Amino acid sequence: MPVIFRVLLGKTGNSLRVTLPRPVVEGFQWKEGDEIVLYVSEGKITLEKGRGAGELKKEPKARAKKT
Repeated sequence: MPVIFRVLLGKTGNSLRVTLPRPVVEGFQWKEGDEIVLYVSEGKITLEKGRGAGELKKEPKARAKKT
């Protein structure tokens, strides 16, 4: 049976945010700075861990194309 958490949207600047409950974060072993990928399809959102903060810092920055 799924575990259900109800959370509220909060405002941060011009954006809205969702705070993940501690049991969810701990259960997936996520930590501050981890990349979380959102998949949006047919009115549903799926979250998945991406790369860690260390991996993101090592990635070279994309260069803008000159026109």
